[in-house]
Amino acid sequence: MNKESFILINVFLYSIIVAFSSLQFIFLIPLFIVLYLEKENFFQIIKKLFFLNFFIVVLVIFVYFQNKNSAIELFFRTNLILLFNLAIFYKSKGYDIVRALDTLRFPSKIVSVFYFTLSLIEYLMMDFKKTKDSLKSRGFNGNISIFSYQIYGNIFAMIFIKALKKSEDMKYSMNARGFEDRIYFLNSQSIGLSQKILFASIIVILIKVVYELFS
Repeated sequence: MNKESFILINVFLYSIIVAFSSLQFIFLIPLFIVLYLEKENFFQIIKKLFFLNFFIVVLVIFVYFQNKNSAIELFFRTNLILLFNLAIFYKSKGYDIVRALDTLRFPSKIVSVFYFTLSLIEYLMMDFKKTKDSLKSRGFNGNISIFSYQIYGNIFAMIFIKALKKSEDMKYSMNARGFEDRIYFLNSQSIGLSQKILFASIIVILIKVVYELFS
């Protein structure tokens, strides 16, 4: 087992525990650990969580009118899981998740689909950034006008066409190389002490939750 698969297991266990058991203060321990490990990026993580909460608050308000307690629980559960995931995957570009899936013996086709999807998204994001920088250099300022909407429509149409072309190019390239539904990864990092401590804290919480459930 490598570091990537160990992290993915931690995320899965923590998310399951928080989602399906009664809320307890002990759930904050793993969260404090991952936030401490990413203390240099703490404010950027909180900023991302703040923006994601715009969508969560809408859902919470809808539930609030039906059941006040459920709405409060939903808000805290969602934010605990989101903050934990944002912190632990803050520096991730997604490829470590693909490596983790491969290590955990997921079907090779699923691993390949995730890998090529991430590659395509990364390519399109880079292309979108170049297009946006190009528009800025030409003095374009987006506003509420037919012209701006036409520009945005053309950009998204171009991105969609490029996505189709890039996917076809990737298909032909891999077929030419004799690709057979499996990607082979280089050796990855070993499991660090911090990840072991995080795992131990989650296991302690899991044991506590299971004990309370059957006691």
